[in-house]
Amino acid sequence: MGEREDFEAAERLVREAHRRAEEAAQAAAQSVPPNGWAAPGPPPQPDFNALFALLETVRGTLPPDLARQLADALRELLLALRAILDYSIDRLDPSTPPEPQVEDIPIR
Repeated sequence: MGEREDFEAAERLVREAHRRAEEAAQAAAQSVPPNGWAAPGPPPQPDFNALFALLETVRGTLPPDLARQLADALRELLLALRAILDYSIDRLDPSTPPEPQVEDIPIR
């Protein structure tokens, strides 16, 4: 008789855990935004105007050597960004599919 009681107790625990999991899932589903990821309102747009205004202000006050170094650094940053974009685009749309691997299996 002891095994039967243990089984019934375990079954009650499983049913209670299942009920709590269902309640938690329903509560979480109510807080999910539409489409599962969309936030309310339009997506935020980056504002580069302040950065450009700062660069224009600083450009006239920097010594020529420092201005050249800044321009070189910005150029390197843009080249790195371009390389990252090129790499990402190549990974998204491979032009040639990979060759399938073929293995000879001897038949006896």
